[in-house]
Parts: sequence; structure tokens; C-alpha cells
Amino acid sequence: MEKLHHRPTLVRASQSVQGEPSLILSTTASYTWICDDVGSGADSDVTLFRPNPDDTSYCILGDYAQGNYGGPTGNSIIVKAINDDPAAPLLKPAKSWSLVWTDKGSRGDYDWSVWAAVAPDGYVALGMVATLGYSAPDIQNYRCVRKDLAQQSSAPAQIWSDKGSGADNDVTLWGVTGMPNTFVAQANYDAYNGTAYVLKGIS
Repeated sequence: MEKLHHRPTLVRASQSVQGEPSLILSTTASYTWICDDVGSGADSDVTLFRPNPDDTSYCILGDYAQGNYGGPTGNSIIVKAINDDPAAPLLKPAKSWSLVWTDKGSRGDYDWSVWAAVAPDGYVALGMVATLGYSAPDIQNYRCVRKDLAQQSSAPAQIWSDKGSGADNDVTLWGVTGMPNTFVAQANYDAYNGTAYVLKGIS
């Protein structure tokens, strides 16, 4: 039987917090460049950025994929847990990483890859990430969220696909409805048919 735990509170960083477990939401417009597809020959452009919170107590939920080669233009949601429940933490690191795609075979200037977090039992991953190179990510501040804090969403907005790149495998990156500047990826050119998640109550 699943252990019952206190229902957490989801609050903005500007709100006050009492003694209950609370997931604090904020945003950041600070990013670190990861990679882009310059030189790949793909029909469209993409640059991948990692949120870089000024306050290092916050964690990230995924990387930001932008459909051009410009600097990052949007804010990404960042989170931290306050008064956490040690028996059922609100946030947990990814258990491992699952490779979605690499640009092997493309003509791109950079080698890069896309990965999905494998969440611990009872948790979900909201966003995927990219890495420069083909090794699994090592992201100390990436977190999965407890499943009762999330709800299923959709990913109808295509950001980029590698069509035209000549890469050995296909991929499409999609924006997640309700999670600004977070993406999911699928290793084909079909409409997204996976499961996407969003934090409850952030709209």
C-alpha cells in the first residue's frame, strides 16, 4: 500500500511559507549555452540552453530549446523544496538517463545528444535535456517532482526537427503546454505521442 503523506503547498517565491512542505516556484532568465545545430544542414535551426539560477538553492526541471541561433529570450521555471518531508521528498534527482537521440551522421559543427531523465518510482520528469557530446548528463541540480505535484499535459508546439541534417536517426523537439521553455523529444517526425507533465496549479 502506498504510504500517505502530507499534501504539499505550491507557492510562488514572493509568497510567505508556513510550516508545511512547500514547493517554491520562481523563474530564471539566466542560461548557459549547451549546443546548437549550426552546420547540420537541417531545415530549421535550434539552440539548447541550460537554466542557470542565480540562487543555487533552486533546481531546474529541464533544458530550454529555442528555434533559432539567437540568445535565450524566455524565462524557465525553477523550484526548491521548503520544510520538506524526508519520508517523501517533493523533489528527487533522476535515477538515470535514457538516450533519445544523437546527431551522429549529421554535418553539424558540434556533437550533441538529447536525453530523458528516468524518474524514481512515484516521481515524474517534466523536461528533457541536451549534452555537448554523447555521454550521459551529469546535472547536479536537475530534479524530478513527486507525482502528486504534476499532471499530464500535451506537447503540440514543434520547436525543431533534424529533417535535412542527414543524422543517422530522426528527432523532433516539442514545447510542453504549461511549462514555458521546457521541451520533450521524440525519435521520429510524427506528432508527439508520449506523456508530458506540467506542475499543477502554475497557470
